[in-house]
Amino acid sequence: MSQDADAQQRLWLSFGYGGKRKPQPTWRYWKKSTGAERCWVISAPNAVAQFEQEDKTVYYRGEKILTASTQWAATWAALAYFYEKVVPTLQPPPMSEE
Repeated sequence: MSQDADAQQRLWLSFGYGGKRKPQPTWRYWKKSTGAERCWVISAPNAVAQFEQEDKTVYYRGEKILTASTQWAATWAALAYFYEKVVPTLQPPPMSEE
C-alpha cells in the first residue's frame, strides 16, 4: 500500500488505479501539461473516455458536467458519471474467437 499522506490518494491506489504510466486497462489520472495548478486528466480504462478536471469542476468532451465540494469528490463523481452516462453509449467489443 501507499504511504501517501492524502487518504483519498491511498484509496485511489488501493483500487489499483494510478497515474499516467499505469497500464491502460485501469483508471488513470495525471496533471495536465499546461502547468495550470489543480488541472488534471482522468482517463477511463483503455482510454475509452477522458475527462478534464479543473480543481472541483469536471469536463467531458469540453462540456462542464459537474462541480463538487472538493477536488477528490469531483474525481469520484467523474467515475460515477462514466458508468452512468458514458458506458451505455459505448459499442461493446467484438466477441472473442476463443
